[in-house]
Amino acid sequence: MNNNLLRKIGKHWSKQTEYQQKNSGLKLRWWQSKFVIKHINQTVCGSPVDGVSQGIINLAKQIAGEKIPLEHGISVGGGNGQKEMNLIRQKVVSRFTIYELAEARIEQGKELAKKLGIEDKVQFILGDAFQLEQESEKFDFIHWNNSLHHMLDVDSALSWSRSILKKGGMFYLDDYVGPNRMQWSDKMLEIASYARNILPEKFLIDPRNPDKLVSRVCKRPDLEKLIKSDPSECADSEKILTQVQKYFPNAVIKLTGGVIYHLALNDIIHNFDEIQDKPLLDLLMMIDKLCIDLGETHYAIALAFK
Repeated sequence: MNNNLLRKIGKHWSKQTEYQQKNSGLKLRWWQSKFVIKHINQTVCGSPVDGVSQGIINLAKQIAGEKIPLEHGISVGGGNGQKEMNLIRQKVVSRFTIYELAEARIEQGKELAKKLGIEDKVQFILGDAFQLEQESEKFDFIHWNNSLHHMLDVDSALSWSRSILKKGGMFYLDDYVGPNRMQWSDKMLEIASYARNILPEKFLIDPRNPDKLVSRVCKRPDLEKLIKSDPSECADSEKILTQVQKYFPNAVIKLTGGVIYHLALNDIIHNFDEIQDKPLLDLLMMIDKLCIDLGETHYAIALAFK
């Protein structure tokens, strides 16, 4: 990846950090919903536990057994390192090297590590991991959490992952695996739009502009605008699962859905009271599970040992 492109991607994610801080009081995305998080975790590990990615963490502990804590992990596109630090605190991994392109997120991460008292266990590096990490079988744990779908060449990223992973080391993936550039399939759009059409109007209020309603018709994002905004967004995402099976044929893979919670409820999940509206949310998650049965998913997890 050329340096100009790396800088552009890093600048985009630094701006995203500012945007997230500006809208911190709004629940706009599924990972801000405790209800959805519990639903995903139950799909992964069989228990509706709290915490983003806690389902895969519990499954990783179960599969790894006495092998944990794994000594040295690496994460590409790790943002502020919050997820990696969670793995350290839960004694899944002892220490992490985290690569990130957005300086703002690295600064956040350093502050967080200091606050948690684990700054000696977390190393942040601003740069391209594929260029800077070439040594074979160096790491005990490869961490991809909603960052592999930002790689421009998934095959190359997974080949690299296998190369730098030690024998007996763990490959860990919790990621978007849906259509490239979020160009949703016709079936996804049909089902997501149907879900919005069954919702009472109060659930369609735009949280950022309460005088307006979000459309009941779900559409694909404008391809040209999306690429211009972030050249890395879902660049090669639909290859992820097939390439995981190529490089880690023994991987445990579970599809975790998203047609409803990621597409249909995008921007409007803020309007749900997760206690009072639980029956409606349960119905929506049932539709999401049926989408998985149809082969329509946005997300998946994968775990494997080399």
